[in-house]
Amino acid sequence: MILQVSVQMFLVILVGWLARKRGYLSEESTAALGRLVIDVTFPALIFVQVLRTMSPAVLRAQWYVPLLGAAFILAGQAVGSLLAQFSAPRAQRPTFIFVVALTNWVFLPLPICQALFGEAGTQAVLLMNVGAQALLWTLCVWRLGSHAETRPSARQLLLNPGLLATAAALTLVLSGAPVDAWAKGVGEPLGTERAVKTVFDALAMVATLTVPLSMLVTGSQLAQAVARGLRVTQTGLGVLLGRLAMTPALMLAGVLLARQLGAQPAAVPVHVACLIAGMPVAVSCGAFCERYGGDVALATQVIFTSTALGLVTVPALEVALRMAGV
Repeated sequence: MILQVSVQMFLVILVGWLARKRGYLSEESTAALGRLVIDVTFPALIFVQVLRTMSPAVLRAQWYVPLLGAAFILAGQAVGSLLAQFSAPRAQRPTFIFVVALTNWVFLPLPICQALFGEAGTQAVLLMNVGAQALLWTLCVWRLGSHAETRPSARQLLLNPGLLATAAALTLVLSGAPVDAWAKGVGEPLGTERAVKTVFDALAMVATLTVPLSMLVTGSQLAQAVARGLRVTQTGLGVLLGRLAMTPALMLAGVLLARQLGAQPAAVPVHVACLIAGMPVAVSCGAFCERYGGDVALATQVIFTSTALGLVTVPALEVALRMAGV
């Protein structure tokens, strides 16, 4: 499963690379597609996923699962902040921290966790998405843009489309609004519900563009990086160490410590959180760096190399988690 999903990602990235080489994508159009992903399709994906998978009952019973999503982002931030002092020049440190923290927490783990744990695995991934999104659009974006000329203001961070989409979807779920019929495709909507479902279905179509567009942008950025002489640098090696080894180790240590202190969360969410903590760098990082003034070349380098190495490290992490009884 891990191999199959990763190969699919590589093939779409290859399409983006070829499109840049053939001139279908330019530097300007790649940047525009990146902005489209961050400001439009990614927020649409968040909104659709939350409404399709959440309910007041689920949120009450598993209120702590979004906190696990925030936890693996914070673990990556901590590891990245430490390693950046030794592995990255000052100008690259915001990007270094960002890519170490931003694991691929939806696109790659969703089919894997569904295969491992069924519906419980899918629900865990999507619940963690809530906590991870909240930190992505606040702490992570703020630190990424900390040295950029276009540093985002507090108002921009609070009013960015991704955070607003998360808040709007959760508000609808918690309000008890009858969203099930039109969001989850249950029953035949009538009257106003039909109109609302039509809008929702259009939004869902936009949401499906997120993954392929992110990978096309990454492929185009990779082609540019290759043209400039792409190579794995010491900074890139530091990212790989932090993302694929140190962050999952820190997350696992935190879980084992919590158990020693008496915490007894459900087994599946904990296992999923530790597995996600060791996933490759998120494919959307290149688009985020383009949007918020990060180092696109570094992001592209580590997206590609971490995804390739993840073919080995992620299955090894899964074995280690089971041996540790997580």
